[in-house]
Amino acid sequence: MSLPQFLIGIDVGGTKITVGLYDFDCQLLESTRIDSGNRSANEIESDIRSAISNLAEIQSAIVGVGISSAGPIKLKKIEISPVNIPAFRNFPLGEIATDQLAKFNASPEIAIQGDIIGMARAEIFLDPTLNSTTAFLVNAGTGIGGALIDNGTVLTGDTGNSGYFGHASVAFDGPLCNCGAYGCVEYYAGGAAMVARGKENGVVNRINNFSDLNLLAQAGDKLAISTIENGANALAQATINVMLINDLTKIIVTGGVALTSQIFYEKLSSEISKRVAPHDFLAKFNIRKARLDSSSAELGAALLAREVVLAP
Repeated sequence: MSLPQFLIGIDVGGTKITVGLYDFDCQLLESTRIDSGNRSANEIESDIRSAISNLAEIQSAIVGVGISSAGPIKLKKIEISPVNIPAFRNFPLGEIATDQLAKFNASPEIAIQGDIIGMARAEIFLDPTLNSTTAFLVNAGTGIGGALIDNGTVLTGDTGNSGYFGHASVAFDGPLCNCGAYGCVEYYAGGAAMVARGKENGVVNRINNFSDLNLLAQAGDKLAISTIENGANALAQATINVMLINDLTKIIVTGGVALTSQIFYEKLSSEISKRVAPHDFLAKFNIRKARLDSSSAELGAALLAREVVLAP
C-alpha cells in the first residue's frame, strides 16, 4: 500500500500571499496568509520560508509544489515580478521553495502559472460543465486578470503569461499605468487603482483600501459610486473585446472587488449587456460569479502541482 502524498499550493496576489497544504485529492488541510504590502523582499521571503517549514512539519511527504502568481512570471526559472509587489523583481520563488523543502528531505516537482490561470483551473475542478464549453474568467481584485477556458483546458500562452489581461489598453492615449503602458484596464478597474482614482476624483473621506471605498459607495457617496462604476465600465469594455475576438458567450467573474462589491458587479453585468447589443452572435451571453472566492488561485496551484507529479 502506497504512503500518502501531499502537495503545496502557493498563491501570490497583489496584497497577500497564501501557502497551503493539500492532500493528493487537492483537499485543503492547512493554509497560511502572508501580507505582501509595503514590505521588503527579504521580509516576505522569511515569512514564505517559515510557512513552508510549518506545513512540512505537519506532512513532510511533499511531492509537488504549485505556484499561482500575479505576473509577469518566468516559467523555466520559476521567478516572479508582480506589477503590484515592487519588492519582487525576478524573485526566485521556485528556488526558495525547493531549498526550504530540502531541509525536510523532500524533493518535489515544482511548476508555476499565472494567478488567473490557477483560478481557472480551480473553477474547472469545481464546475465539470467547463470541460465541454468555452468561457472567459475575469478576475477583478487588487489587479485585473483574465483566463480563456477551452473545453476544460486553460490557455497559458507561449511564455505562460496568458491572462495578463489587466494590462490590455482600453484607452490608447490614456494615462500611464504602473506597468509602463498606457490606458490599461487595471489603471481604472483594479481595486488599488480605484482607491487612487477615488482620491483624485475628490472623495474626501479617508480611504485606505477598496473596502473603504465600497462602504462609502454603499452609503450613497456619489463620487465613490462614480469611481467604482467607471472601473466597472472599463472592465466591461475590455471583456467585450475578448468576447468579440474569441466568440465567447460565457463570462465568469471572480476576485475580491467583484465578489464583495454589488455596485461593481451589477454595473459590470449591465454594461456588458449594453455593449454586446450591436453584436447579435453574442446576444445570448451569460455571466455568473465564480464557485470559489479569492482562495481559488491557491487551489489552482495545488491542482498544477498534482498535474506535474502525474505527468509521464
